[in-house]
Amino acid sequence: MFSHDGKGTLEELCISAVNNRLSGFAVTDHCDCEISDNEAMLENLQNSYLEAEKYQNLYMDRLIISKGIEIGESLFNPSFAEKIIAERDYDVILGSVHAVRIKDHDIPFSLIDFSCFDNEFIESYVTQYFIDLLETANTADYDILSHLTVVLRYIVYKYNRKVELKRYFPVIKEILKTVISRGKTLEVNTSGIENGYFMPDEEIISMYKELGGKRISLGSDSHFPESIGAGLTEGALLLSKLGFTELTYYINRIPYEYKTQGLLQR
Repeated sequence: MFSHDGKGTLEELCISAVNNRLSGFAVTDHCDCEISDNEAMLENLQNSYLEAEKYQNLYMDRLIISKGIEIGESLFNPSFAEKIIAERDYDVILGSVHAVRIKDHDIPFSLIDFSCFDNEFIESYVTQYFIDLLETANTADYDILSHLTVVLRYIVYKYNRKVELKRYFPVIKEILKTVISRGKTLEVNTSGIENGYFMPDEEIISMYKELGGKRISLGSDSHFPESIGAGLTEGALLLSKLGFTELTYYINRIPYEYKTQGLLQR
């Protein structure tokens, strides 16, 4: 109800979560800092928080509901991001990048037609994405760093452009080390499960593990009641295989752990 790309009421989300035998979920509507003057977005953020608080109380005996927010593009307006976070007592803050700082192309990459560009531009764009994500990981206020390789959803999976991800491993490694050193959590996003991919993929998750990463979350990034929890079982299987026995969620911005095995027994 409160994001431009989402549908469904919180009541419908709660019913779907209960029917899918979930213990809970986080409500994390978009706060896109590049449009900080958008009054409709500000109103949506307020309504999202109040609605999450309402259903947190209504479903307290059936679901753990975290009041959250997804702060996107905090680098575009750091003071605005800080102000939004300070205004309310959120349970969880997602940090993400959906638009990069490239002149004339600093709009959300979901709106860019990447079929029009040459390989040199594609390479520079992906490079800038990871540079922006590293700075976000270093400087932003967040609990969970979200969908680390989401830019590939559009460049690779939508427009079929080739990206050699390994060439970006040095900066990805720095991002992961930053998440670990700051005591934050890495999200494994399962919204690409129908197309056979996670964000990030197994190789990067393994890198995180090898670097000493322990805190990891699974998010279905559901925008509709019917898809809540999609891919969580597959994600839990992968993480269990890689040696992650516990997953992280947040209440009052405090991390709590639950057993990975629990998702395999739903």
